[in-house]
Amino acid sequence: MYLIYSVLFSLGVILAAPYYLWRLRGRIISGAGWRERFGYLPGSFRQGEPSAIWIHAVSVGETLAVVALARQIQQRFPARQIFLSHVTPAGREAGEARLPGLAGRFYLPLDWRCCARRAVNHVRPALLLIVETELWPNLLRAADESGTRIVLVNARLSDRSFRRYRLVRPFMRRVLENVDQICAQSPTDAERFVALGARPERVTASGNLKFDAVPPRAGEFTDVLGKALRRAHRGPVIVAASTMPNEEALLLPVWTQIRRRHPQALLILAPRHPNRFETVAQFLAQEGHSLVRRTSLETEDGKLAAQIASPGVLLLDTIGELAGIFKLADVVFMGGSLVPTGGHNVLEPAFWAKAIVFGPHMHNFRDIAQLFLEARAAVQVADAEGLSRAVLELLGDDARRVQLGAAAKRVLEQESGATRRVLEYIAAFLDAGVQTRAKG
Repeated sequence: MYLIYSVLFSLGVILAAPYYLWRLRGRIISGAGWRERFGYLPGSFRQGEPSAIWIHAVSVGETLAVVALARQIQQRFPARQIFLSHVTPAGREAGEARLPGLAGRFYLPLDWRCCARRAVNHVRPALLLIVETELWPNLLRAADESGTRIVLVNARLSDRSFRRYRLVRPFMRRVLENVDQICAQSPTDAERFVALGARPERVTASGNLKFDAVPPRAGEFTDVLGKALRRAHRGPVIVAASTMPNEEALLLPVWTQIRRRHPQALLILAPRHPNRFETVAQFLAQEGHSLVRRTSLETEDGKLAAQIASPGVLLLDTIGELAGIFKLADVVFMGGSLVPTGGHNVLEPAFWAKAIVFGPHMHNFRDIAQLFLEARAAVQVADAEGLSRAVLELLGDDARRVQLGAAAKRVLEQESGATRRVLEYIAAFLDAGVQTRAKG
């Protein structure tokens, strides 16, 4: 079965290669981390004894979720080196910014057995922590064969992933046999892992690490922008966060209606992926919307106020500033939810006690979304027309906005604690001094 998987994986790499090479145009050599993706890691990463901890977080969301846990592991096990791997450049940048003191970071090798074994034998981790749902069969098998303990943290299975994995349940049972512990986000996720063949005694619903994520900082730009907005008499501020392809086209009519009612309103639009910044800027211009790009702004207060005095849209074409920008919002729309891409995490705007609105497609964050809806801490709409009505109603009702924001902050505080629980499972392996487990 592993052979069949490897053949299919190889075909997938071949079919996907033109797209990824196109995305890397101009930086194919420098931007891809090819040596690391084939398992050739820096010589300084080589370990003698198997005592290191390898954390894998595919991209930005997973990286931010594991920051607090990684820091606590550092404090509790200061003698153990920690390595952090990613799939995306954005995830790697987030790791560099939030976890600068690690022993090393690298791109996850492609899931061919030779690449996975090469990386595992180089780092020789005592413990491999995989964040959320990165179930790479050859990596898990290579780590298991080396004696590495494997723990899935913040593990989840979306509706889509669960349906797909069920089609190959016999194979998934063999893959999950390599895993020592699954710390699932919710009881539903725990049940799904068991349904796929994980041993029940190895699965627990420990909660969502994202509720314990390091609180976002406002940052210097947010403070300067806030002052400039007041000087330019701009407001209210609507933040459309992490928008996805085809979603901006749905949002612009909504924005037009809001602007008619609130002529001084400002839309801060933050596309999810950096490679879409230019495309979205061109689309906004073609549709006749005045805009200014974050990267073109002066940070001096007086100049900034002049630059944002008239444009209807501020395009946030940077990485790492959105979490702080939420502080300035009157209403936050969470992108990826008007189009069927699964939505995005609402916890950062909740930290700032903001009124949050999202669309019908939140299946990638179904449990968090349900928690917020049950606590009346967010508003869900069915479509763009419903979004327009909801935002206008909130802008006209200050008390309701405050109530929603306070409820969101309360949910965030009440659901914390997953990091502590997951750390206990990790400590059970490492405190005992068991660096590898017996094969049987």
